Amino acid sequence: MKRKILILIITIVAMAATQNAYCQTALYNQYKHLTDVRVVCIMDFPVDENVKVDITMLEPKTKEAVYYLVEEFNLGLDKEEVYNRFGKEEKYSLYTYYVRKDDVKKRFGEIKTDEDFKDIAKLAYNYNMGTIVIFHDIDTKERAIIVETFLVSTLKDRKKFPSVDNVKDK
Repeated sequence: MKRKILILIITIVAMAATQNAYCQTALYNQYKHLTDVRVVCIMDFPVDENVKVDITMLEPKTKEAVYYLVEEFNLGLDKEEVYNRFGKEEKYSLYTYYVRKDDVKKRFGEIKTDEDFKDIAKLAYNYNMGTIVIFHDIDTKERAIIVETFLVSTLKDRKKFPSVDNVKDK
């Protein structure tokens, strides 16, 4: 009996250790050391009632960090435009596109087959907040549409766009 309990405890500890390792995307681990950017990994973020995706969020703490992220992720945006829109009350559209799942700094390009969805992630840049959010594990065309619908809904209700403040309770 004691042996069974010991095996159960060891199994639970091993599962917990594995879960903690899984709860961080490679992208999170690559940027977590930054002091002027909050880097957050959220597993199973709900984009609708039935679909959850892992997201990595990079939220700048300073104006300088905003343009650092724009350059780091090769967004190709004008520096003046980025600075002029950052922190403004006006609503600006999101800048979004598909990136390579294995290298989110590279655009994916044209999606030619349904199989391509297994190799992509969705990058969204919020001009107002300077935040970059990567939606991982797209996997299918249907999930891609759901993520896109979620992003469009954030234009109507800015509080829905992932930020450190609004994902704490998710």
